[in-house]
Amino acid sequence: MIKSLFTVALGLGIALTVACSPQTEEASAPPTTAADDGPNLAALHADDTGDTIPVTLENYEVAESDLAFYNVTKLVGMNTFFHFPTGAFDLDNQTVVRMNRDTYYSAAVIDTTQGASITIPETNGRYLSVMVVQNDHYIDEVFLAPGTHEISSETEFAMVAMRIRANQSDPDDDAAIAALRAGVKLEVGGNGSHTRPNYDMEQLVALRDELTVEGTKLGTLMGMQGAHGTIEPTMHLYGTAIGWGLLPDAQAQYLGSPKFNNDGCYMASYSAPPFKDPGFFSITIYDADGWIYSEDGILNEYNMSLNEDGSFDAHFGDCGNVPTLGANFLSTRPISWTRN
Repeated sequence: MIKSLFTVALGLGIALTVACSPQTEEASAPPTTAADDGPNLAALHADDTGDTIPVTLENYEVAESDLAFYNVTKLVGMNTFFHFPTGAFDLDNQTVVRMNRDTYYSAAVIDTTQGASITIPETNGRYLSVMVVQNDHYIDEVFLAPGTHEISSETEFAMVAMRIRANQSDPDDDAAIAALRAGVKLEVGGNGSHTRPNYDMEQLVALRDELTVEGTKLGTLMGMQGAHGTIEPTMHLYGTAIGWGLLPDAQAQYLGSPKFNNDGCYMASYSAPPFKDPGFFSITIYDADGWIYSEDGILNEYNMSLNEDGSFDAHFGDCGNVPTLGANFLSTRPISWTRN
């Protein structure tokens, strides 16, 4: 028997993506390391001396951002992009929970005090966004259009985070991503160095977990990210804990589901997603802890079947004769699961 979940209209701005909250330093470090014969960037960009600094509601957003910044600077230093690898998704090397396979990420931590700019090349219709995440996790600027954009920030340091749409069904996609990345030019006037303070990591993780539990009760990430002065402070705390680096509402809609027991076959029906070009939508399925566990754990326009009006049905779980369901099927593990 197929159980009906519910009918959902996907509300999208520019893109539906899944943002990720940084875990501990070890868990959230990208998989590639700096050259062995170079400087010890991990030591240069962290201060682990003296007493640990307590993490409270008053400094949590800055502490979480300092940790996210450090996970880039310890690999490539300052004012330089770290490009996450393209190609096959590595199930055994996921940097954070609730990752997605829709976009390839790049990130650079910059000194904003002497001005900075970024030049975005023509993308031939492919989605590319650049957001400026300030050191308190507010995002005042998101750039989408080709051309040169001046970067401004209320904080001394910021992360320039880029997303480029992935098409893992295209064997030539890696080369296309590499060409776009090569065309992006980041110019930074300052040469200051961001250093991650010696925070009490047990307090940071405990506070993150507490805020995540409270925030997820709302059932949506709407209203949790945006520019200074536009977000209710408690909502911004929730957004920082649940999804550090998530895009503001105008650029993305993050729709999640509750956890379901793996006790049968479920079906959900979706209206035609009203996104704007070059936007996109997708569904990603995770295990109960938020990890992607299958290479086939995503549905998007590259691998799914749509109805004539653009709507679609998706099946999840133990559905028996999968071929009778068509292409829109995501299998689950014999544990509880959730989808975004």
